[in-house]
Amino acid sequence: MMPSKSHLVALLLIISLIVNVQSIRIMDDSEDCKYKGPCHKREDCFQRCGLKAPSHGALCVPSGNNLERVCCCLY
Repeated sequence: MMPSKSHLVALLLIISLIVNVQSIRIMDDSEDCKYKGPCHKREDCFQRCGLKAPSHGALCVPSGNNLERVCCCLY
């Protein structure tokens, strides 16, 4: 039995709401980031963030310009 058009529309609406909530969550997580200078890889950020390797509290993320990357310290 084929689902009706209203069921498909409802399913698409639910999926779009889930995707929207996830994207808002990702944007909120970026506020926890303290930027601490340039980097090439995540390991470059451990000392800048005051962490010991291995740690999940430091990231090397793209800056506004895709050629530059900066340390993101998660607190």
